[in-house]
Amino acid sequence: MLALDGRGLLDRAVEALPTPVQLAEREARGETLTRAELGVLLAYAKNVLFADMVAGDAPDDPHFEADLVGYFPDRMRKKYAAEISGHRLRREIIATVVASDLINRGGPAFVSRLHEATGCGVADIVRAYTVVSEGYGLPALFAEIDALDNRIDGQAQLGLYASVNRLILSATGWLLKNDNRAGPLGERIAALREARRAVEPKLLPLVSPFARDLIEGYRVGLVGQGVPDALAARLSAIELSGVVPDIARIGEAAGVTLDAAAKAFFGVSEAFRIGRIEAAMRGIPVTDYYDGLALARAAETIGAARRGIAVQALAADGDAADPVAAWLAQAGERTARVRERLQALTEGGDLSVAKLSVAAGLMSDLTAG
Repeated sequence: MLALDGRGLLDRAVEALPTPVQLAEREARGETLTRAELGVLLAYAKNVLFADMVAGDAPDDPHFEADLVGYFPDRMRKKYAAEISGHRLRREIIATVVASDLINRGGPAFVSRLHEATGCGVADIVRAYTVVSEGYGLPALFAEIDALDNRIDGQAQLGLYASVNRLILSATGWLLKNDNRAGPLGERIAALREARRAVEPKLLPLVSPFARDLIEGYRVGLVGQGVPDALAARLSAIELSGVVPDIARIGEAAGVTLDAAAKAFFGVSEAFRIGRIEAAMRGIPVTDYYDGLALARAAETIGAARRGIAVQALAADGDAADPVAAWLAQAGERTARVRERLQALTEGGDLSVAKLSVAAGLMSDLTAG
């Protein structure tokens, strides 16, 4: 709302939307925007994203040809394929389809939130979202959740959508910050799919017992709510699937197989108790916008340090049965002290934004020269 306001694209009074003061009063009472207000913001977000896309080059990517063709009825696609491909409004049609899907799935603040967090423009955000959506097969996953209408509790179903939305936000943000965005969009999607095929079936045995118990507990809970077994298994491990780009980046940087990269990734996670840190992180109360930014920055720093340590371990002892254990044995007192301090920080009572920031700094120091 603030972003639209700031660009002069939204008149709160005309649309009967709350002022900043009214929003603060609602927050104090624990109240949120109404469904009608959210509907207005969704419509504005789609219109603004459409205009921004048309003004840029995102609709020109050949990958979006499928969205253009899919906009028309099946019989028209076959009979008028050439005319559709050369349609004078092809860019506008593509922007309409993609903007609607992105805002429906990511929410009205998705683009502005990622722009503020990464500094990336609309075209890069749209492309990264497309890589995540298609690389993770999310349209089919959403269709499975849609099929549960009137079969499970409505709030439980909303929770399923929310778990996928968290993956969309985190994975899109990761790509914007860490991917070089080189190569055609179709190739980037294919690379993510291939990495998932190679890594995902092997992930669960590699995680810590603590993380495995959390995943299994969530799966059992979903089945108890009436979610089909296969869908429950996929959704319970969806956050685990989110680490695939990290593992692929480690493998590329260290010049090792994805299997070796995955083992190193989880070896570092276990050595520094990152799984517990991430689980505790989800329970940290965020009191304002800047707390949220600090929390996100700390999580990114920990993620970058994990990758850096994994690459160092593989470079130093790649032939060892356990490169991370070998690296830790040679790392000396400094690393041992950092591990002790991390344990004290993250397991000595409730984790706070301040504690997490210190933990992130400690881990980052280990990869700095």
